[in-house]
Amino acid sequence: MSNPCGTTKANVFDSTEVNGIPVYFGAGTNPVNSPAQFFVAWGRGVLSGGLIHTFNSESPEQGSQWFIEEDEAEACYVKIQQLLADKRG
Repeated sequence: MSNPCGTTKANVFDSTEVNGIPVYFGAGTNPVNSPAQFFVAWGRGVLSGGLIHTFNSESPEQGSQWFIEEDEAEACYVKIQQLLADKRG
């Protein structure tokens, strides 16, 4: 099985659900021209068959952000959870 263009296998380290919206923190291989490997993703369907898009995208319902530093990704993971809780809470 090959990955569709613009996706990579997602290795999810942690996941949670905030007000019905799944949030993921993990790692993958971003495109060759980028050293980013850690991601935060949120929304239904953002991980399709264990694959994630290799580009940043962001909307209130769904998105993914890529990071070089694991600490930055972890901080974003917490921030996204807080934003989703505040939005609906």
